[in-house]
Amino acid sequence: MLGFQDLLTIIGALFDATASALVAMFYGFAAFPSGIGFAIGALAAVMWGLCTPISFQAETIVLVGGLGRDIKERLSIVVIAGVIMGVLGAFGLLGATLDFIGETILAGMLAGVGIILARAGVTLAKEHIPSGVVSFAIALSVYFSTQNLAYMIASSIVGSTLVYVLLRRTNRSGEGVKYETEERLVFRRPAFNSAAIWRGALAVCCLQIGGNISYGTITSQIAQMPPPIDKLTVMSAAADVGSALFGGSPIESIISATAAAPHPVLAAQLFMGLMAIILFTRLLPKIAEWVPVSATAGYLFVLGAILVVPDNMAAALSGNPLVGSITAVVTAISDPFIGMIAGILARMVIG
Repeated sequence: MLGFQDLLTIIGALFDATASALVAMFYGFAAFPSGIGFAIGALAAVMWGLCTPISFQAETIVLVGGLGRDIKERLSIVVIAGVIMGVLGAFGLLGATLDFIGETILAGMLAGVGIILARAGVTLAKEHIPSGVVSFAIALSVYFSTQNLAYMIASSIVGSTLVYVLLRRTNRSGEGVKYETEERLVFRRPAFNSAAIWRGALAVCCLQIGGNISYGTITSQIAQMPPPIDKLTVMSAAADVGSALFGGSPIESIISATAAAPHPVLAAQLFMGLMAIILFTRLLPKIAEWVPVSATAGYLFVLGAILVVPDNMAAALSGNPLVGSITAVVTAISDPFIGMIAGILARMVIG
């Protein structure tokens, strides 16, 4: 039976998803069709008994948002990457792919993505500077004092939103950021005729290989269950394609609070089901009317600069320092695919 601790983890996961959903809407991904991805995830979790939910993942959203020049390119990148990842997961090829890339290069890519996340946090703070500064201040102080990601997300978003609303009501600040998304279920034909789109899709695949393996393993370990990496990959790939074909956001693997629930499988299923309901009932755009995207700035910065970069950079440098650092730097200034190529070339030259 579902208990109080289960409900707390579900609420924490919903809050985390809402924060990243605001970032997705900022980059033009629609909330309503994103519910398709969560519905697919909930059905897959029920069918396979998975404890590893999928959700709005800030890393992939920010990466796709930077790689695609407009929403059509971004949706095309997500669809193509979803198909590629679905094939890798269906045939159990993630392990072989990781063996080819190597753990040093993978860690370097993830460290570079952490830098991209931190940079995105600074950029989003500029969209409404007063609330962005407050978001940074609260996120950093709460995280360093509690080491609790859920507390950090909740407090920084609520605090910065209060500042935004107060300034808007007193006419001391501008209107802030408008989320311009088409909240309708309309089929979006992906484009396949651009080299930039294919490069972006390969970059997203590089990130997702690392994310599915690392996030899926960590979540499963917390839940004390074996990691279902291939099934998780197929689930997130199907969710990506189903969501993006109608204008929705990528829906990826995460380190979920539901893994710590007494009933992690049921908690994961309910979390994705409830998030699908929130999106299908169009509650998220109504919430977004009061929450500026700058409120997520501190959360993104802490996630990238403090949680993602240090551990992965240490892992990259512990293998082959030169290869790991080259991969991280090139990823940070370009994307994970180019970073991977740079790392492989460096490894070949070094021998």
